[in-house]
Amino acid sequence: MKKELHRSVHYNDKFSLSKAIVSLEAILPPPGRDILYLCIGSDLSTGDSFGPLTGTLLKRTGISNVIGSLDDTVHAKNLEEKIKLLNNKDYVVAIDATMGHYKDIGNLFFAKEPIRPGAAFRRNLAPVGDASVVFNVAANSIANFLVLGCTSLNKVWLASNLLTRAICVLTYKRKKELYAANR
Repeated sequence: MKKELHRSVHYNDKFSLSKAIVSLEAILPPPGRDILYLCIGSDLSTGDSFGPLTGTLLKRTGISNVIGSLDDTVHAKNLEEKIKLLNNKDYVVAIDATMGHYKDIGNLFFAKEPIRPGAAFRRNLAPVGDASVVFNVAANSIANFLVLGCTSLNKVWLASNLLTRAICVLTYKRKKELYAANR
């Protein structure tokens, strides 16, 4: 399955926040529909902690529709159990780390399609999400497990902060639009 990527944003780009906001807005439904952020990954590997770290930051900023954090990770062993918690009415944005081409390291990719968690390790897990945001933490190689564990925590931290800020800005904007429409 070929991924249809809407946009990519490098976490360290001078205009990364505005680009991330525009990219995220392109994959979200119109205001009024509830959005749930499914943050996938493990806190046992720095590269794979992008999802849980983002989930933790979202919860700390007051975003309530979040499944997956450093305290309660969503990973291959409990993914099916966590999917059962999803409300079919919610629009699910899956957030995860990925490994890809070396030229794409440091890019956040925004797509209006599900992701396949665990693909770097050849795990056959069901696709999840109505839309997805993935962060390319490292180049895909024959030693993915080792490479993932040696990923820069600072890079993952900065990307998580960037995505969290973009989500917060859009959450505020969407609530403001709904409020104005209902006045």
